[in-house]
Amino acid sequence: MNRFINTILIVSAIVGSASAFAPSLPLKNGGMMAARTIDTPSSSYQPVSLQRQRKSVAQVQTMGLFGLGAPEVGIILVAAAFLLGPDKLAEFGKDAGKIAGELKEVPKEFQAGMAEGEANAKKMKIAEEAEVVKVEKEETTKE
Repeated sequence: MNRFINTILIVSAIVGSASAFAPSLPLKNGGMMAARTIDTPSSSYQPVSLQRQRKSVAQVQTMGLFGLGAPEVGIILVAAAFLLGPDKLAEFGKDAGKIAGELKEVPKEFQAGMAEGEANAKKMKIAEEAEVVKVEKEETTKE
């Protein structure tokens, strides 16, 4: 039990310091957040062509899954592999293979469903046209 708690604490410490993996954000004056810049009149000068450029208000997204990058996800996967052990990993691999095999059948089933729906729609259209013709015949015989 103590090994499990220690492992969870180590993983949470690594994920908690995930900001060490993130790139530093650019500042308005062209420098980076980690670097110190001295604000002098010559460093704040920008050519007219650069002043006219449209600046994006949105931040660039650099992280992927749940705000985690590739290194963080990799560390989490390695920690999970140590926790689960080789038997569970082999079992999960088999299950993943079965699921992948079943997913290959999905497009075929989708196409079959589309064809069935199209056939039902044609039958309904033919029945509706036959009903319209029947109503028109009844109206002409009444007159």
